[in-house]
Amino acid sequence: MLSVEAIVAALISELQGEMSQPYAIFGHSMSALIAFEWARAMELEGVSGPEMLFVSGREAAQRELGHRELHTLEDVAMLRALEAKYGSDANEVLGDAEMREVFLPIVRADLTVVETYRFVEGTKLRCKVRAYAGADDKSVSEDGLAAWGELTSGDFGTQRFAGDHFYHLGAQQTELLETIAAELRG
Repeated sequence: MLSVEAIVAALISELQGEMSQPYAIFGHSMSALIAFEWARAMELEGVSGPEMLFVSGREAAQRELGHRELHTLEDVAMLRALEAKYGSDANEVLGDAEMREVFLPIVRADLTVVETYRFVEGTKLRCKVRAYAGADDKSVSEDGLAAWGELTSGDFGTQRFAGDHFYHLGAQQTELLETIAAELRG
């Protein structure tokens, strides 16, 4: 079964030797967990960890997700539950057989990875962490966003952008990228 741990191990194996220059990691939603665990694994292995970790659209890794069974639901029920939680339009996928065939296995695999993830206490990250979310993202509470700060001894900050869970794909994408660029410039 695909897991956060397996994905992180593959990233480390694939990128071994490529991380000699300063770098940052960005992850949104499921990828926020992967980015966090990847940064933690790099630091634990004594490999140069990221200068900065950007996590987006996800409550902190140590926070309970609030659902653990969506990946086991029938297709329509799974998409409706996702629409209720994240605000996407399931009708786009449900109404098109080709889209269902392509996207449902991907969505189910992503949900399996997220819903089977279990946070394990460990050392705090040393890098700077910035946690972002859409102002209307129902899946990320203020406490859940702020809780990312508990996972680093480095500088920490949060920011909300206009939009929902998928704010980073819409009109706010430019603002997000400008914010990240400014953070990287220091």
